[in-house]
Amino acid sequence: MIENYILMHKGGQDEYRDNVFVNYSSALTLAILYFPTEADFSVADEASVSALVQSSSKMRFTDLSESITPILTNLKNYMLIRIDDKHINIERHGKVFAYIVQNGELKMLPNGMSSLEDGDRVICCTGEFMKRLNEVAVLSDAVVSDSAEEWMDNLVCRISDKNRLGEGNLTAVTMIVRSGD
Repeated sequence: MIENYILMHKGGQDEYRDNVFVNYSSALTLAILYFPTEADFSVADEASVSALVQSSSKMRFTDLSESITPILTNLKNYMLIRIDDKHINIERHGKVFAYIVQNGELKMLPNGMSSLEDGDRVICCTGEFMKRLNEVAVLSDAVVSDSAEEWMDNLVCRISDKNRLGEGNLTAVTMIVRSGD
């Protein structure tokens, strides 16, 4: 099981512009779209991405990526993620980030497939979310948190201490691998 917590906060903006699409099935599939500036991306495009993610449980990750890529041609900042108890597959473009906390160390996840173990923690987030954090903060909050929600709460408190959540949209997903559940 993948315990997860999603933060979608408008920050100091008039509206929330980023987006997170999720499919909860045997593997958790997510698409994170990051709009740091005005981008030519229509409501119909968002609906197409949402529909693909919702129907992705029977698709291979590469097929999902190949299906979504043409829709996202005008968007430079996005990430596709598929995670289960044993593996995470990531396709990252632009200023979106994926980190893993494994054996007390924080590492950036590369594009492609990586192995997972029970207790591993993953954070996927936009550049705006990471702007006020450093790797030491992400790591320390991960190792002291008992849940994905607590980890997110700790990170948001750090961001709030610096800018009172008053800048751009904040978008992130924290995940913990719970193989025994």
